[in-house]
Parts: sequence; C-alpha cells; structure tokens
Amino acid sequence: MENTTLVAEQSKVPTMEIKGRTAMYIFYNSYKHVRQLSNYGELVYSSKKARYAMLYVDTASLDEVLPKITNLHFVHDVKVSQFDQINKDFSSAFQQIVATDKKTVDD
Repeated sequence: MENTTLVAEQSKVPTMEIKGRTAMYIFYNSYKHVRQLSNYGELVYSSKKARYAMLYVDTASLDEVLPKITNLHFVHDVKVSQFDQINKDFSSAFQQIVATDKKTVDD
C-alpha cells in the first residue's frame, strides 16, 4: 500500500486552468457549411431555420479568430457576446429597490 501512495505522490498532476470563453453568434447563408465552424471553436448550437450558429471561442484567441470567421464565404454576419462587459454587481440596484419599498410602506 505504501508503494502505491508513493507513486501517486511522485507523479505530478498538472493543475487545471480555466480558460475564458466568449460566445459568438454567426449568421450564415447556407447550412451546408456549418461544420467548418467547429475548426475555430466549440460549436454549441446551430439552427437550420433561423440560419445562425453559436460558437464558443477562447477569449485570448478572439482577435485572431474573428476576422477569419467573418471572411468565410457563407458567413453573413458575426455578433460577439457582450456578457463579459456587463456589470454583475447588483447590490446598488437592490438597495434602491429596498429604499423605494420603504418609502411606499411609510406613506
């Protein structure tokens, strides 16, 4: 038993680093070429009827991948998700709601 624990302690397990991902919404003309998008990132969803696909790309490589995808012959438009730029601190909004509720109760 001691030998197995020593072997496990000696082998170095690499730490898992979480990479930032950004969603891209790609509007295309033809569903025929959608599989090509998986070369640029993780293809999560594609709609035949609405003609768009959702692709996750590493945030670090977004500046390199965006022009490549935009220049594909079947791509009509590309929108990058703005979720990273949204302020996710809602404490001030909560305080404002509590203050307005207090005023209405007092009146």
